[in-house]
Amino acid sequence: MRPMPSFGLEEMMRNGASAFQGDISGAETSAPETADEFVQHVIEAICHASVTPAIGRRTFERCIRALSFGSTARVGFRHPAKAEAIDRVWRERERLFEEYTASPDKLRYLATLPWIGPVTKHSLARRLGVYAEQGQRAVA
Repeated sequence: MRPMPSFGLEEMMRNGASAFQGDISGAETSAPETADEFVQHVIEAICHASVTPAIGRRTFERCIRALSFGSTARVGFRHPAKAEAIDRVWRERERLFEEYTASPDKLRYLATLPWIGPVTKHSLARRLGVYAEQGQRAVA
């Protein structure tokens, strides 16, 4: 049995995803340190793709809740292709995070993830702090 994810799941379930992270769809954050942090950002990006922020937040909360109970994202999400993409990144989060951290071109890598398209990869990159890292390297 896998341990519970370490991204504040209990607090998120009590108070909603906004208690943990809020709507960070346009925000720049720091680089994830764990596979669970990484996959949380990926799932959030998928949930927010092509919907209003309120719908994205509710969908994200339902998906995380379903996954935390060992169920499929399909329980919290009616879109079958997005639900399958979420289930896949959840199952493969350790491998995906290792590949992401090892990738020299993080933006290109993000485009290989399921349901992360040409627009969504940029919002995901902001969530993951990719642009902040690039700015720090340019200054150094």
